[in-house]
Amino acid sequence: MRLIHLTFINLCMLLLLSCESDSGTIQPLSQDDLQGKWFLSELNANQPVDLNNDGNGSTDLTTETDCFDTMSIKFDNDSYRFSYPKIEFTGENDQTLICNDTINEGTYQLSDQTLTATTIVDGTAYTENVAIELTNDRLKFRITSTQVSEYLNLSTVENENSDLEFLEFVFEK
Repeated sequence: MRLIHLTFINLCMLLLLSCESDSGTIQPLSQDDLQGKWFLSELNANQPVDLNNDGNGSTDLTTETDCFDTMSIKFDNDSYRFSYPKIEFTGENDQTLICNDTINEGTYQLSDQTLTATTIVDGTAYTENVAIELTNDRLKFRITSTQVSEYLNLSTVENENSDLEFLEFVFEK
């Protein structure tokens, strides 16, 4: 009886050890995986930013201002609608934060883990590629330093945020 018990325990341990988690495996994505409306839950920078000028910076910019509260992306079959605040710094020493609601619409394609979005602005097509990560109902992507400066309208070198290297967007369904 003891031999049967030990054999059973060994079989259970073998089964447990041979089962691997799929959490680290990147699954190919399809456009169907993206469809629906995604709401911003985090907006992470490579360094702390003090958008609200309270003397305390944070790497999660959603804690610095409510400008991002309605930020979302809606993906349909092959089109998208990105609602976001265009941020401008004004006033003496760029200390006033102004959020202007902006909408980009266009088409998108997904190839492997790369999202290619094309937007028409004033008759000109702009295409951007971003690597995306989709885990359950969480969508992540980063924009580069060049895109950061366009997004935040960092027109002056003196702006304390002008040296941001990236922004990481995290959306949830």
